[in-house]
Amino acid sequence: MSMITTVVVLVIMTATFGALIAVFFVRAQKSEFWQHIEIPRILWATTALLLASSATLEAARNRLRNNDRPAFFRLTAWTTALATLFLAGQLVAWFQVMHSGVPLKYNPHSWFIFLFSGLHGMHILLGLGGLGYLLYRTRQAASGPKYQMKTRAVANGVSIFWHYLDLFGSCCSALLALWRR
Repeated sequence: MSMITTVVVLVIMTATFGALIAVFFVRAQKSEFWQHIEIPRILWATTALLLASSATLEAARNRLRNNDRPAFFRLTAWTTALATLFLAGQLVAWFQVMHSGVPLKYNPHSWFIFLFSGLHGMHILLGLGGLGYLLYRTRQAASGPKYQMKTRAVANGVSIFWHYLDLFGSCCSALLALWRR
C-alpha cells in the first residue's frame, strides 16, 4: 500500500511541477514579463542541507535493514532536523528576495522563486509528516515480523518520496539560478 501511495503522489507532483515549469519557460520568452534577479545564495545552502538529509535518511534505511532500530531512529531524527533547517533557510530566502529592491509586482521571475519553493516546502512538510510517523514507530523497541515489515515498507515509501523531493528541489534551484532569457 505504501508504494502505491508513493507512486500516485509522485505522479501528481510531477504533473503539477511539470506544468509550472512549462509556464516558467513560456513566460521567460517575453522580455516585458521577465527581469532576471539574483537568486539568494542561501538557496544553494538549503539545497546542500536537503541533499545531506537524503544521505542521512538512506543511512537510516540501511540501519533499519540491519535491525539497528536505535541508529535508524537517530539518523531519522537528523534527517528531520536537516529538513527543518532547510525550511527555515527557504523563509530567509523569501525575505531576501522581498527586500532585494526588485519590484516583485512587475517581475514574474521572482514570483517563480516563491511558487517553486513554496510548493516544494509544502511537500517537504508532507515528507516531515512521514518522518515523524517513522520516528514515532521506532522510538521504542517493538517486536514481531509484521510490525517490522510495515515499518520497513513505510520507510521505503518515505525514502523514495524524500529522494524525489531532493532531486526536484535541486533541479528547480538550478533552473531559477541558471535560466537566462
